Amino acid sequence: MKKAVLFILSCLLFIVYCFGCAEQTPTPGIPVTVHTLAGSEDRFPLREEIRICPEGEDPLRFALGELSELFPNGLDADGAALQDGILRIAFAGETDKLVGLPLTLARACVVLTLTGLDGVDEVLLASGGQEQLFRADDFVLGSLVLTDTEQNVTLYFADIGGECTAAETRTLIVQETDTVERYLNYILEELIAGPQRSGLLPVFPEGTKLLSVIVSGRDCIVNLSRDFLTLREDGSPALTLTCLYRSVTAQEGIESLTLWIDGQPQNIYFGLDTSEPLTDENTAWLLP
Repeated sequence: MKKAVLFILSCLLFIVYCFGCAEQTPTPGIPVTVHTLAGSEDRFPLREEIRICPEGEDPLRFALGELSELFPNGLDADGAALQDGILRIAFAGETDKLVGLPLTLARACVVLTLTGLDGVDEVLLASGGQEQLFRADDFVLGSLVLTDTEQNVTLYFADIGGECTAAETRTLIVQETDTVERYLNYILEELIAGPQRSGLLPVFPEGTKLLSVIVSGRDCIVNLSRDFLTLREDGSPALTLTCLYRSVTAQEGIESLTLWIDGQPQNIYFGLDTSEPLTDENTAWLLP
């Protein structure tokens, strides 16, 4: 009887041991340290995550796939080439949607992740016909803490006579990691709200809402509610559109304006041709 009990206990211990070993068996693959952007609630901009590259997959291609989401059009994994410790990476498309600190942080994620791979000492980032060489120590992120910053912007409203534009400089509080779209969103919301300085008149019809802002290259697509298609009692289409155009293109990197209403391109605005992106070359009706 005792032998039978001992045999059963031995079997149970063997089963428990086998299950314990199975739980501790590492997932097949290669661990890769991937640097990603931290959440909006974090004050330190980057975080490290250990991700497992599946067994048999190239760690470089795996890392590039994990990093692609940082860029509007991804990274060109097929064009990656490693030679003498230098890894050349090309963006799959333009990176105009990333500027300033957001672009710096995205580059930091790429360089810190890829230089952690065997054989990669430096990363050569190619975009728009330009190439820049980076090492991991080019990004001193330990001292970088995300803060709100003050930014002076120029907005255009109607002068007291309602016939010409008048500039108003305003200070906005923006976050260092704001995208171009988010930054322009601040500006357009202020423009719709109207002037703060006496002697200036608002130009947007009451009830107008900003639905979205899209930046494509150097063109800013402004999507407004249908209320924009009404005119203020004392307003003019040319003045309204001039103030919108000048306020948007006054921002660095923006050279044209495309007007949408309720998510659809607006080809005509009270007799003014808006079927193409508005630039200085095709807007002879712009007011001073």
